[in-house]
Amino acid sequence: GLSSIESSIVLCSIYAPNNDDPQFFADLSRTLVPYLHLPIVLGGDFNIPIDPILDRKSSSRPSLSRARSSLHSLLQDLGLVDVWRLQHPDTKDYTFYSHPHNSFSRIDYFFISKLLLPQVKSSSILPASISDHSAIAIQLTISDTPPPRRQWRLDLNFLSDEEFSSYIAQKTS
Repeated sequence: GLSSIESSIVLCSIYAPNNDDPQFFADLSRTLVPYLHLPIVLGGDFNIPIDPILDRKSSSRPSLSRARSSLHSLLQDLGLVDVWRLQHPDTKDYTFYSHPHNSFSRIDYFFISKLLLPQVKSSSILPASISDHSAIAIQLTISDTPPPRRQWRLDLNFLSDEEFSSYIAQKTS
């Protein structure tokens, strides 16, 4: 798990192109590699159903996608997992409806580092309200320990500093 306050998490939000562009995910992977020493939460509109059977409802057959293959490589290379699918392994739920294609797809995701899995309390797809996409949510419990309360204290060395003492005396008189 994560330890105390010194821990950092990389949060990344993306909007992937809505065409078959495998280079986008290859570039994104290279961008995130320097952060592999930290837990990563990667979320957004990926414009690809990861599993064409579970994450898509359409009368047409799913097409082969080089971008899907590139996204799978990114997830494997960065050690990221689809937290919603892990918690809902057989559920068919969707985040987007395409009027022109008359299809439903789950194309909005949170992918997280495996290290964060014990901290996941829940993941959900929320109803679409003001967008053509449904919002997605994850709830993480990072630490049960609240940060220590720190009280401000005067550095007593300032009191022996003549310049500081005369400045304070001037401001308070």
